[in-house]
Amino acid sequence: MCFLNLVWCSVVQKYANSCNIQYKITNFALDNSVIMKIHLILLAIVMMASSCQKPAPEATPLADPSGLKAEPKDLTTVVLTWTDNAQGEKGYRIFLRGEGDSYYVDPVATIAADAVEYEFSGLEAGAVYDFGVQAVSEDFKLNSQVVYLLNYELPAPEIPEDPKDPEDPEDPEDPKDDPAVPETDPKKFPEIKSVKTSYTYVAVSYKVQQITGSNPEHGICFSETGAPSVDDIKVLGPQISANAEILQVVPNAYLEEGKEYQMSAFIKDGDTYRYSESQTVKLEAQPETPQLAWEKQTYEGVEGVEIYKTTSQLNGRNFNAWYAVADPSKVDFRVMYPEAVKSKKTVQAQAEAAGDCLALINGAIYGNYNIGVIFTEGQMTQEWHGEIEGCYWATNSQLYQVTRPIIGVDKDGKAAAYWVGVPQQGTFYYYDRPQANVVGQAKYGKVSATSPVAAVDWKPYYAISCGPMVLYDGKVSADNTMVDDTHYYTNYECWDESGVYSAHPDRSAVGVTADGKIVLFICDGRIDASQGAYMKELGPIMKSLGCVHAMNLDGGGSTGMWVSGAGMINHMDGSSWRAVKSTLGFFKK
Repeated sequence: MCFLNLVWCSVVQKYANSCNIQYKITNFALDNSVIMKIHLILLAIVMMASSCQKPAPEATPLADPSGLKAEPKDLTTVVLTWTDNAQGEKGYRIFLRGEGDSYYVDPVATIAADAVEYEFSGLEAGAVYDFGVQAVSEDFKLNSQVVYLLNYELPAPEIPEDPKDPEDPEDPEDPKDDPAVPETDPKKFPEIKSVKTSYTYVAVSYKVQQITGSNPEHGICFSETGAPSVDDIKVLGPQISANAEILQVVPNAYLEEGKEYQMSAFIKDGDTYRYSESQTVKLEAQPETPQLAWEKQTYEGVEGVEIYKTTSQLNGRNFNAWYAVADPSKVDFRVMYPEAVKSKKTVQAQAEAAGDCLALINGAIYGNYNIGVIFTEGQMTQEWHGEIEGCYWATNSQLYQVTRPIIGVDKDGKAAAYWVGVPQQGTFYYYDRPQANVVGQAKYGKVSATSPVAAVDWKPYYAISCGPMVLYDGKVSADNTMVDDTHYYTNYECWDESGVYSAHPDRSAVGVTADGKIVLFICDGRIDASQGAYMKELGPIMKSLGCVHAMNLDGGGSTGMWVSGAGMINHMDGSSWRAVKSTLGFFKK
């Protein structure tokens, strides 16, 4: 029994040590059976105590630096300052990106903990840079995010005025010395080189030279009658810093179908606007809408929501599609996403977890996070990435300031569609025109309250952004025409072009009708029974359903529609439905 006592003592002691519980073995002059009972009681106490021990809290990443500001010391030196929010950091890494650099760059310096400033020297006067800071931990997995101050433009050197020609003193009677006489030097006026029109855009190549100052205001203007000016329809161009030939795309959101316009390129020189010779332009006719035979489906428990299905062919291909339509004043329209960071759930799991869902489809394109913003109950619930790499898969390693399509409802359930731009975290602007990036061409600057156009006042309650916008104000807004067979003219948000534009997979979309109803659409793809839809076909499809605005959502294996009483109603290519980051649909009021 003495041996057994020692065994029990060692077991209890080991268990107590593993649970970080104080336990001391003491020898008593007691009967062995009594000692055994004591050890059993003590073991039970230790085990109960261990069950009450809270697991060690998970280590959390270092807090991000904030409040980044840059102050020029001279033309080539900048002092970057920030607020140190981290506790126990090992130090700070400093990052520098210039125009043309990749999104991901190596740090240029590592500095001491608790630092709140860094001096950049040897920069190029007048150039634009991104300055970044990251708090560094002993464990690299706990580093903060790299926080950037984007698009900081260094001051440019002043250009001295031309000295007066001593042989040509100012003469009030000399026309070239009279400021009231219009400038006639052709080099100071923009020159339109070529124009391409589509039903989705007008693309203009124009040349500017003898630029005064850095990035002067320039762009394209249109007039329905007479010579165009910036007081008519004005569309601002991308950033320029020297003599340049610019390709600028004007989306059809600016122009009316069937109307002829006079169009000029313009540039601002000091207080004067200079215009190119005008040309006549007109949007091409909109594509015909497909004639699809839709059959109303009957499901129990979907009051207020109508579900339709078609098996009609689409442009000669087999095609299965469904749509749900409802009035958001009679049922709730909501956007949902799994609350845990980086987590995903299937459409069905999200619908069933809600408990009051009537119909639900998959939402935004995503990586670890949704690409874009999501609003639920008036609060932004996803981090915004204002700049992205061109073509998403970084085929040209360039950064572009983008506006993303967004569709949703306000607190009263009124549906709307806009483009959203976020120049900095927490600041949102909504526009009825997009910033029309063209991948591989000159880039636009940060959005603002007045750029690309004046922002509109909108307070989304439930909303989701994705893209591209395939229909706006009743006009199809995405097609498949390309710039020199390289990039798409209407890829304003710089999406992965091979996956979004050139294929015809399963598709999902959300639209708004003229009377304020919301339409949720999906189609099967990549199976013999249904071969999906091209992006250029999605706008006409949504238009045929009565939509005036419509936006593409995530597709492919993410595509799915859940209906109360029926479950998932679309078909896949033999695989199960993919877990997704976000969903949108109709719910009981």
